[in-house]
Amino acid sequence: MGTILFFFKEAVWGFYQAKLMTFVSIISIAASLFLMSIIAVALLNVDSILRKGIDQADMAAYIKDETAGNDSVTADLLKRVRGQPSVRRAVLVDKDSAWKRFSSLYGTSMLEAVDDNPLPASLEIYLADDARSQETAGKLTDIIGHYPEIESVRYSREWIDLVERFRVGFGIIVIIVAVIMNFILYFMISNTIRLTIYARKELIAHMQVVGATALFIKMPFLLEGILQGIIGGLLCVAATGILRLSLAHFPIAWGPHSLPSWSLPIFIVLVGVVYGWMGSAGAVRKFLV
Repeated sequence: MGTILFFFKEAVWGFYQAKLMTFVSIISIAASLFLMSIIAVALLNVDSILRKGIDQADMAAYIKDETAGNDSVTADLLKRVRGQPSVRRAVLVDKDSAWKRFSSLYGTSMLEAVDDNPLPASLEIYLADDARSQETAGKLTDIIGHYPEIESVRYSREWIDLVERFRVGFGIIVIIVAVIMNFILYFMISNTIRLTIYARKELIAHMQVVGATALFIKMPFLLEGILQGIIGGLLCVAATGILRLSLAHFPIAWGPHSLPSWSLPIFIVLVGVVYGWMGSAGAVRKFLV
């Protein structure tokens, strides 16, 4: 127990010896973790949007009114659409079903102004997994659009494709930012520990003379970096909590639903500990060989 208290005391003394650099390191860790937390939340919500889009129809083919009432013609049309190689599934939505769906989503007030059902019958088309591309959808749109029974065709996954491209580009940016942040944090924490090593170099030399082990000498510096990471992580958790409360009225997912809410703060602090340990270990390895 006395050894642990000695390590902790020396780590706190290191904070005092390099107050400015320690403060900058802690703020850097907190800011970096906060930025990465926001990026992770953004990626999580983009992925949630994409997952919801998977269950939606890829295309909608609107049937002409004069055709929609003919069951044999619509059945033949449905059979031809289902026979396309790129179509995984096709579902007929008649005019009554379209009316009920619109009413459940938007209410009946907008439809009360008209006497007849203005909504067209349609075919909801789900593409095969290997056919979900702009090129394949464009070809299928041209084919189905030339059917005499079809009024128009809309590729409803265009916005999903746009979000998917955004996620890819965003992911690349995240990797670049993470690499830069890791380098900055490593540099800041390493230099903080180096300053404390320089300030206590005579004490370290005396400890080496009396036979202190390398681990005994290094441990206070490693603990100092870990403490910086813990404090920076806690500051990030506090900032994230404030932001979450500020945006409580918005439908934002702040973590995977499969994990408990307390797991995210613990993960943030653990990442801060890793950052602190990496920086301090680098400085110790270089100056206390």
